[in-house]
Amino acid sequence: MRYLMAGGGSGGHIFPAIAIADEIRKLDKDAEILFVGAKGRIEEKIVPSNNYRLVTIDISGFDRSNIGKNIKLPFKLLQALRKCGKIIKEFKPDVAIGTGGFVSGPVIYMANRLRVPTLIQEGNSFAGKTIKFLAGKSGKVVINFEETKNYLRRKDNVIKISHPIRSSLKKIDREEALKYFELSSDRKTIFIFGGSQGARGINNGIERIIKNLYENNLNVIWQTGKSDHEKLSLEFLYLKDRVRILEFVDNIDKAYSASDIVICRAGITSIMEIGFLKLAAILIPLPTSAENHQELNARSLEKRNAAVVILQNEMEIKLFDEIMTLINNEERLNILKKNASEFSDADAALKIAKEAIKLINN
Repeated sequence: MRYLMAGGGSGGHIFPAIAIADEIRKLDKDAEILFVGAKGRIEEKIVPSNNYRLVTIDISGFDRSNIGKNIKLPFKLLQALRKCGKIIKEFKPDVAIGTGGFVSGPVIYMANRLRVPTLIQEGNSFAGKTIKFLAGKSGKVVINFEETKNYLRRKDNVIKISHPIRSSLKKIDREEALKYFELSSDRKTIFIFGGSQGARGINNGIERIIKNLYENNLNVIWQTGKSDHEKLSLEFLYLKDRVRILEFVDNIDKAYSASDIVICRAGITSIMEIGFLKLAAILIPLPTSAENHQELNARSLEKRNAAVVILQNEMEIKLFDEIMTLINNEERLNILKKNASEFSDADAALKIAKEAIKLINN
């Protein structure tokens, strides 16, 4: 069978698609799989490195920070729709699977128009405009949070399955992980990151308290991203015996495994990785995320006592005290870990792959 995968713009949309494609390959040994991504985006590196074929379309999302940049968007969309139609007619997929991002819109829309069975997957609590638009015509809509159903008009094609995570992610021995970062296992450890590019808002907040964390005998692994790395690593060079300031963490499973608390954004991939690895987290949602979906994701966990949420504008007042309260309360840490784990399902990608194959066979 032929499977068309659409998702891109960020790792949060690409990695779930790859996880599903990996399971399809296990279920259908002769599967032909083609990814559609956005030209010039991160999928151009990630998809081929995972041994999948990729074609790209020239498309971008709506720019909320600079409205003037959106003038060409309708023309880009029309061209993308035409190209997606051409890709579908040439590849002749038996099913099309969309995992979000602005690439999913034109691909799944054209697949529906050309009567190809479609499955779309929404990991976030709040269903974005693309998912809302596509959900009515899609054969199957996979949601991660029960409350997402409230945003969708049609309900009979909706199924709840956890957001899939990459199969390569594994928790390792804590001592081994700390040894990798050359940190002592006698101290509690905090892992801080803001996504692959870093997060200026989080970096600014940590910059204010890093000395206090050090003075309280804590290890810190801090992924800053490229733009802040040089400045912060020079500024805090004197803390290097137990503070690791890194531009990017290549082995994120080791950083997760070393940590007692994770501090990060509330993107759905980070949340599901935290749940899968049973970690205690302080989530700091990106205040400019589309439809404020990161805060809604974070609040879904907070409501179930599965994470602590601090808004970016609250960091200066709350963050240090919250870290110290949590790090010294083993019972609370364990409750967060247990409840976070209930959001994750190691078989999620397999379940979604099976739903896609069912659409072909119906």
